[in-house]
Amino acid sequence: MKREIILVWMLLCGCVLSLSAQPERSKEVLRIDGQNYYVHTVAAGEGVADIAALYSLSDREIIEENDLDPVAPAIEEGRVLRVPCYERLSRLQPKRGDDRYDRYRTVSGESLFKVAVDFAIALDTLVEDNAGLDITNLHNKTSLNVRRSAAGRTQLAQIQEQSSRYAALLGSLSREWDYLVVGKGGTLYSIAVEMGVDVDDLSKDNGNPELIYEGMALKVRRANEGVVMGEYEPTIKSDIMGYLDSLATHDVEFRPFDKDVLTVSLMLPLSDTLGRVRGSFVEFYQGALLAAEDFKAEGRSVDIQLFNTKNSAAYVDVLVEHEDMLEKTDLFVGPIYERNAEAVVEFAAEKGVPVVSPLATTTSGTYGRHYYRLAPTDSARMNKLSGLVAPTTNVIMVYTSSNDEEMEREMLALLGDHPYGKVIYNESFEVDSLQSRPIEELMAEDDNLFVVLSDNEIETDRSLAIISSMMNSRQPKYGNRRVPVRVVGSAAWAKYKNMDKNLLFKLDVSYLANYHADRGSKRIREFDRRFVREFGRMPSMFAYRAYDAVRLFASAIFAGGDLVSELNGSVVPLLQVPYSFTEENGNMVNDSWVLVNYRPNYTISIK
Repeated sequence: MKREIILVWMLLCGCVLSLSAQPERSKEVLRIDGQNYYVHTVAAGEGVADIAALYSLSDREIIEENDLDPVAPAIEEGRVLRVPCYERLSRLQPKRGDDRYDRYRTVSGESLFKVAVDFAIALDTLVEDNAGLDITNLHNKTSLNVRRSAAGRTQLAQIQEQSSRYAALLGSLSREWDYLVVGKGGTLYSIAVEMGVDVDDLSKDNGNPELIYEGMALKVRRANEGVVMGEYEPTIKSDIMGYLDSLATHDVEFRPFDKDVLTVSLMLPLSDTLGRVRGSFVEFYQGALLAAEDFKAEGRSVDIQLFNTKNSAAYVDVLVEHEDMLEKTDLFVGPIYERNAEAVVEFAAEKGVPVVSPLATTTSGTYGRHYYRLAPTDSARMNKLSGLVAPTTNVIMVYTSSNDEEMEREMLALLGDHPYGKVIYNESFEVDSLQSRPIEELMAEDDNLFVVLSDNEIETDRSLAIISSMMNSRQPKYGNRRVPVRVVGSAAWAKYKNMDKNLLFKLDVSYLANYHADRGSKRIREFDRRFVREFGRMPSMFAYRAYDAVRLFASAIFAGGDLVSELNGSVVPLLQVPYSFTEENGNMVNDSWVLVNYRPNYTISIK
């Protein structure tokens, strides 16, 4: 009997031990490549099915997110995986009012590393208590939970060690970014030079930090791997051309004769100074090739010349001084960045050749009427916005903890003396009206226009969800008639990956964009099919913009006559938006913005 009792006791202990060894969800949720992910470390004997079940996901999601072999997805113990997090982050964080935590509101330019040092608190603790952090880029006025019991307990060396660990971890999980740790005496400028990137881009990507510190983690946008450039090569040949050719299923051929051939010189930063290829500009080149192919089908010949600017003004100077092939250029597309354009613009002015700036959104120099900027000017935005507000429109400005200040200035300028209500949502999205009235009381019977200023994906989604909920609660009052609500927002919303896009349609959302491609249109679908057939993947906006630039300007040059008149009167079918050019500050600039409207009938209208 005693022996049986001992055996039963051992079995029970075994069950307890077995239960205690059950895997648990990770407490770390980080912002990686624009999405929220659990950071899961694989336990001994744990497989894809186990992890998928733990997070209520499919096996396929785990396999695809981590590039596992779908046939035999074995995972070694200790490997770190990125697991999509679809929960609302507020559910994963301490509840508001929990007296174990202080709430700290960051200031512009403040980094998570600095917060950790100032509070002497572990980065691990901040990450655990603040789900969805991008550790290298805190949005302005981010509200952080600071665990009181953990503050004042971590030395600088420990914080630096944790920062290095996160840099290595995120570098292994990200597909878009490389992560590095600032060394002693490091500056943004020295790091930018070392990494071959623009210092302004480096600063913006990391939240425009006022100061950087030894041991602080930074991220640098990753270039495509696989090609290393050699020494100076005037027209990109050898390795890079082999790489570009390998992306196509067959070569793109053009007419061999020179008569009536229009030569387009593409000036693209295909690689950085370290020789790493930039995939976006490879796609730009491919879009231009398809435009040239369409001209061929029409019986006209366009020759595409490709030049790598390496994002270097000095390198562009060398190209202009020593490249004889530029002599026969009829149209320049690029350089992409204005800081590299001066030598090309001067050369083109001497030859009377137009220069197209396809992506620049600002222009600081005065280059003359042969310099054309495709991105529309800020001065033209107000004309499009003016039609949104009628004298009877009830306007409600919605603020969150992080707002688009430029959009706010524009809307206030547009409103002028027009009355409006102002509503602020705090961290828990409780209504706090400056008029001391609930937001429902600010709504009118007809034509309510909500201006949602948030520049944060999570807060945007929550704000739209609350407006939608109010619509639902007021619906009985209106019978079968739709509650009169419209929303104005930001073009960035279209890029958000975790936001409920149905809300855009339900709330009749409008926003201004400097380009738009309707992937549901027949023209875009046909182009996408061609691109996939030729290059093996879906095109991006870079390919669309290149196609349009070559088609529009080459057609105008072929037509002869006044270039501006031909451009503004063009009927060439484009993939994105139409263009209208006018002179501003000594340059020819586009003044055509597009107003994108998501209609409640699940269509998108463009004005």
